[in-house]
Amino acid sequence: MRTRFKNAETSYIATSKTNFTLVFLFITIFLTMGAAKADEKAKQVVDSVILAYGGDKLTKLKSLRVVDKTQSFSYGQSSMAGDIDNELNQTSVTLDLQNQRIEYRRVRGDKAHFTIEHQLFDGNQGLSIDHSMRTVEQNKGITYLNADRNQHLNLDTALVLLLLKQREQAQYTGTQYYRGELHDKLSFQAEGYPKMTLLVNQHSGYVGKMMQAHWLAGQFFNYHFSDMQQTKGIYYAGHTYVSGDNKPLELTVSRKVEFNLDTTHSFTQPAGYAVKEQPIDFSQLKATKLADNIYLAGSNWGFSVFIDTGEYFAAAGGYFQLTQRFEAVKKLANVDKPLKYLVVSHHHSDHLSGMKEAAALGASFITVKEHIGAIRESAGVELPDNRFVTIDEKGAFADGKLQVLDFASSHSNHNLLTYFTDAKLLFSADLFASHQATGAPRATKALIDVKAKLVDAGFKVSHFAAAHSGRVLTAADFHQSIASFTPQVCPKGWQICHD
Repeated sequence: MRTRFKNAETSYIATSKTNFTLVFLFITIFLTMGAAKADEKAKQVVDSVILAYGGDKLTKLKSLRVVDKTQSFSYGQSSMAGDIDNELNQTSVTLDLQNQRIEYRRVRGDKAHFTIEHQLFDGNQGLSIDHSMRTVEQNKGITYLNADRNQHLNLDTALVLLLLKQREQAQYTGTQYYRGELHDKLSFQAEGYPKMTLLVNQHSGYVGKMMQAHWLAGQFFNYHFSDMQQTKGIYYAGHTYVSGDNKPLELTVSRKVEFNLDTTHSFTQPAGYAVKEQPIDFSQLKATKLADNIYLAGSNWGFSVFIDTGEYFAAAGGYFQLTQRFEAVKKLANVDKPLKYLVVSHHHSDHLSGMKEAAALGASFITVKEHIGAIRESAGVELPDNRFVTIDEKGAFADGKLQVLDFASSHSNHNLLTYFTDAKLLFSADLFASHQATGAPRATKALIDVKAKLVDAGFKVSHFAAAHSGRVLTAADFHQSIASFTPQVCPKGWQICHD
């Protein structure tokens, strides 16, 4: 009986293993068939998109140019704290699809007050062109993918061209209603780009929406496309609306698109422009002694100036990694003293990114009353009123060794200038800086106003430090910049400056 039971048990186990194998095999086949169907469906949807946007005319496209006039909304970068600025931008993006070249032109502002940005990648190198200074800078950071600051993603046809290259890797992820119509969902990731999900109208084959992850967890950038038009048999959306973090970011006012245009002169640098020297490498964190008890520390685009007052440190410059800069200064000075004060230059989000660190270090914030709310929000912790020291026009600290002056400009209604009296050193943010080893940076009208403000305050400045640069400029640089100031001009052939 025991033998028969044992054999029966063995038979039961063998049968169970066989059944499990069959179930596992069935599930594997089912999932494989499902994946194959999904892959096949993805290819079908991609084919419908290509056909909708022009078929062979699209696949054989050699070049394109999109000229957009847009309204953008500024969060954390407005001229007044708590406000949202609306800004007019005009951009031109020219793509040479065959030779992987790109040119980007941007005019920000209106005809009375505007600034210009001009970048290109000529197939071998990135170039940044300054038409006011008549200089060209070779920039290794400018590539075919980023020269236009991703402005080409605003054109649905450009997305479709990326999708075409990723046809075999595209994934079908189901359906979704969008604007009352059923859309197929396609996900893909082109090299050098974040993962994108397209909503493709099942009836027309047009892309209605593109989504990609926002830097805030759980949020997305959403690109909405509408008003389909065509030129030379190739289709594109005449209107794009971009949102992110559930906020409107940009919308198209007007758009002009050209296909297979002559790009002979699009990727060459202007004749007669001087080649700018390579910028200083600030990639490594460094602390430097500038004068007795005065230190500069930072890397890349974030710098702070610290003063050892005897009992404590005070600082100006609130970029993120403030703690690392402070530790580097204490190590260089071979002292361990607290950070009592931090001068907060202005309310823009990048210059508030070190507020949480300053709060943890126990510092009090020297600011204006209008910026207290933004500092509290950025710090993300409870800060009692006694952690804020506000000034009205001007303030002095550490027995007058540190003085603070409130300066108003179109960039920010309140931008605090910090003057270290004994060293005759001025620290500013977004006003006067350079990453070049020599030469004076181009001046703006605001710099002329800064000069008048310094004269009125009686500040006799000999050196200028900045939140965005490790180079300390001299009074001679300052006066040279002002003396060579010229208003922004529209380069020859730039129609977007006049439209």
